Amino acid sequence: MALYDIKHRTDYDYTLPVTVSHHSAHIRPLSNSFQTCRTFKLTVEPEPQDIQVREDYYDNITHMFSIEQHHQSLVVETLSQVEVTSTAPDLSPVTMTCAEARALLATPSDPDMIMASEFLYPTDITPDSPELHAFGKATLADDKPISQAVMDFLDVFKDKFEFDPTATEVSTPIAEVLKSRRGVCQDFAHLMIAAFRSCGIYAKYVSGYILSHPPAGMPRLEGADASHAWVSVFIPTLGWVEIDPTNRLIVGNEHVRVAYGRDYTEVSMLNGAVHGGGTHTINVAVTVLPVEI
Repeated sequence: MALYDIKHRTDYDYTLPVTVSHHSAHIRPLSNSFQTCRTFKLTVEPEPQDIQVREDYYDNITHMFSIEQHHQSLVVETLSQVEVTSTAPDLSPVTMTCAEARALLATPSDPDMIMASEFLYPTDITPDSPELHAFGKATLADDKPISQAVMDFLDVFKDKFEFDPTATEVSTPIAEVLKSRRGVCQDFAHLMIAAFRSCGIYAKYVSGYILSHPPAGMPRLEGADASHAWVSVFIPTLGWVEIDPTNRLIVGNEHVRVAYGRDYTEVSMLNGAVHGGGTHTINVAVTVLPVEI
């Protein structure tokens, strides 16, 4: 078990006054079989008249608020404490081949598999294409155990891709990420999801946080962390297994889940629409601090 205090602050600064703005946020950590959100506090400045809280289609927590006074800055800050009880599962006992897994997932029968099957279909951000299918099929070979294929897929990202925050933008198509072999966690998650789906394997996008480790002898810096993204893949007989292509590992107790969706557009931590404002700058500061138990 691990316990974390998480601080997430987002600052918007506008060049012109905003007359009214509407926002939605997937920013409260989930309570599920992997973890429990013990405490959560959301602060918005300027203060909205009302904050509505609801669950979305995927059982994520959504906060919605509007600011109806003129403002040239917006601060959204959350303080959370989350207890994570999950451990990285052992995939080695799963001997089912990729071809066998594909056949089962193509005609789902049990309720869990039927519910999960909606994560087979492409989206605008995670499209299907011959290139993506070939990329996935090279690792998800028919005769290979799917457990081994998942581990091999992580090795592909370790050996052939480079984390580069300057290489892409939010709108960069994954076809370009596949070609350049460079990007950030969101790019790698979308690319892996598209590859799995194109090969008949259910996969979904996970947003959240990860515990970072400062260099040896260096202190942990306040606000130096960032939000994170990874993948959940459905393996028959085992269920959903979360994997992190950016850090090349099976997810254990150093990841904190905030939301699940088909891709980033469904689980963006903070988005909205404003009237006025001109151009704007955004600064995001995240701290994930382990708490001694």
